Amino acid sequence: MIRSVLFGFLATIMLHAHINEAVLYDFEARCMVCHDTYKQNDKAPPLVAINQVYLKLHDQNHTVARAKIKAFLNEPTHQKALMKPAIKLYGLMPKIALDENQTSDFAEVLIETEFEIPKWFDKHYKLHKLKKPHDENISK
Repeated sequence: MIRSVLFGFLATIMLHAHINEAVLYDFEARCMVCHDTYKQNDKAPPLVAINQVYLKLHDQNHTVARAKIKAFLNEPTHQKALMKPAIKLYGLMPKIALDENQTSDFAEVLIETEFEIPKWFDKHYKLHKLKKPHDENISK
């Protein structure tokens, strides 16, 4: 089951962005443990929400959105966080040890991937009384 989900995730990313397969496996191992789009959890916001919020807040400017994600990954603070409601729901993301390449690569994956919107996504927003960044996936 996990292999098929990972394969689907990797296939989707590889179709929409030219990202090294090793980077994708590292991203899956380091980020998707908490940030999952395919399974609702209480650890962290889903990947699709991160993608939508960062792109929406920066008027679809991928360069600026990537830079903001990199800054947050380098030093996750309340001041650098753009997803304040997520902090209330899940807490502030702990700092994880990433080198400069990983930080850049992970920001690239988060911004350049067109994530599939899960069936539970609307319910998640309604349950937590969150304002959706957009009614559809705005990730490309």
